[in-house]
Amino acid sequence: MLHIRKSSRASWSGPASTGSGTLDLGRRGASLPFSLRGRVGDEPATNPEELLGSALAGCFSMSLANLAEENGTPVESISAVAVVHLVQTEEGFRIPTVELSCVVRVPGVAQEVVREMAERAERTCPVRLLYTADVTLRVEVES
Repeated sequence: MLHIRKSSRASWSGPASTGSGTLDLGRRGASLPFSLRGRVGDEPATNPEELLGSALAGCFSMSLANLAEENGTPVESISAVAVVHLVQTEEGFRIPTVELSCVVRVPGVAQEVVREMAERAERTCPVRLLYTADVTLRVEVES
């Protein structure tokens, strides 16, 4: 059985409203600033929701590419976007929905086959399995 461990690190300084932090991603050492103002305002910083969206879009893209390759029809390109909806409820903040959309180019493959592979990739990619939110998928197949 294959078991892979990946890690990231977060650090934070100051109060939530005015403080900020850094997210250190993986072994390449990429570091991203994040803050509450980046979450709810216009500050040029990221936030956990954007990272969850990136993780889902990336995982979905790799899963779809893998399914297409297993099908003998490798993809030429995939562009995926995940829009994560953060809402405040009486119990606190939660993510009820995520809109996942993609534009896929798989030359010589029927659009319905590409859509079926995309739906399977959305259902089975490991990051998707972490979500309790409803994830909707919109697929555009380019010829």
